[in-house]
Amino acid sequence: MATHVRWDPGNLVALDDCSDAQFGRDSRIRQLSLDVVGPTRPTMASRWLLAIFGGVSILTLASAGPVPSKAEIVSVDSKYPRDIDLNAKAQHYVSLRSVPRSASSVRTARRDGLAGRDPPYHQGNAGLYNAQDMYYVTDITVGNKTVPVTIDTGSSDTWFVQSPFTCMDYYGRHVEESKCGFGTSYIANFSQGVIDNAVFSRSYADGTYVYGYFGFDDVTIGGVTIQHQQLAMVNNTYWYGDGKASGLLGLAYPLMTGMDGNIPEYNPIFTNMWERDFIMPLFTLGLSREDTNTSSSDESYLAFGGLPPVDYDDSTWGRTPILTMQSEPGWGITTDVRGLYIISADAYVYGKLNTSAADPYGNLIVNTTQFPILIDCGSSLTRLPTAMTTAIFKSFSTPPQYLENDGAYYAPCNARVPAFGVRVGSETYYMSPDDLLRQNARDVETGRLCRVGIVDGGAGPYTLGVTFLSNVVAVFDVGNSEIRFAKRNKY
Repeated sequence: MATHVRWDPGNLVALDDCSDAQFGRDSRIRQLSLDVVGPTRPTMASRWLLAIFGGVSILTLASAGPVPSKAEIVSVDSKYPRDIDLNAKAQHYVSLRSVPRSASSVRTARRDGLAGRDPPYHQGNAGLYNAQDMYYVTDITVGNKTVPVTIDTGSSDTWFVQSPFTCMDYYGRHVEESKCGFGTSYIANFSQGVIDNAVFSRSYADGTYVYGYFGFDDVTIGGVTIQHQQLAMVNNTYWYGDGKASGLLGLAYPLMTGMDGNIPEYNPIFTNMWERDFIMPLFTLGLSREDTNTSSSDESYLAFGGLPPVDYDDSTWGRTPILTMQSEPGWGITTDVRGLYIISADAYVYGKLNTSAADPYGNLIVNTTQFPILIDCGSSLTRLPTAMTTAIFKSFSTPPQYLENDGAYYAPCNARVPAFGVRVGSETYYMSPDDLLRQNARDVETGRLCRVGIVDGGAGPYTLGVTFLSNVVAVFDVGNSEIRFAKRNKY
């Protein structure tokens, strides 16, 4: 049995097992390659032994230690073009569609589970809707067919489900297509041909997988059309969606498209957008949680080349470099290359609030330990090191407990929650109480416990997921290799 290493402030604690509870159903771990050459279900052993997170074996990933220093942050201000408007708004966007949350879907949630040139820049937004408060979906047009897809900053490929396709169950048996839980809008084929002998295969730590092939077609999203884009088609899968999305839009770097060794690295949709001079080389997320008190909610946006039309405090911008894949020594990547949106926050601030004091935040813990953490809108929850999660949970009036059936931590819905914030530069971006303890995300068995927005990430990888992102505007600026945050005004 492999030995793994768990981060703990000042200590490295050996673990003898890597259980599902440690990585959680929220993990973004991917398989390096499937041990199949045809449409058959990969074994459980192959999924876990070959799983990767950004192209690394899970057996080596867990041994990655804390980032030793914050030296890279020093150079950001000096190299950043000061004349760029940090608040430049995107010009085109699609209206939000909201999906009501249903408790029954929690059991089958897939996972807890991005100037100066001659061509004019166009900017576009894609309206998102929040599917079961787990992930976000938008429309993308392929040829003349519009398909709803999940957006994901933790992967790069864009794939769609073909009609017809083979749906498998957990045991590798063929079942009805409806059992896989995709939406009703499918693509029959790619209009500009397929790539011969190029297998598309991705597997996820929750046991789901997709298998198919690559091809080309024109795609349009947010008012921007990319001609002859390489895409993936899925014709065999084990999946359990909620009936809303029929594919996935990957927003990470090109590196991640070639990590399985089956095909050469290629430009995903976002990369082609800016390399072909349609937009500035950045996209922005403005994700909004569902309103627990009314039947409406604020809209959510994926904006290309500018800021989304959401309300935020433009005096609270903070910036931090996007780290290279070398930031995780266990990944075994020695070249200076970026693949995922990894940062190292300056500090994490947490603890009990003293509501009777003049400054309720005055006695919080400021933990400056450095470690790489992924910005991932495909992850509903925020995954943190064990010692930090334990300290945060002890600050609840009733400490949360992990529920196996729900795959997350829950506490009484009337529990007093602590403060939790992520510090970047001089700004601390706090998670709202609405995200620390979600009143509309109840446990399946009793309906009397509420889901906690933080999960024990064990040995890693760690993520800032939707429960964090719904409190900020997040700018993924690949042109300047940095992430920027601004605080959302209360909504």
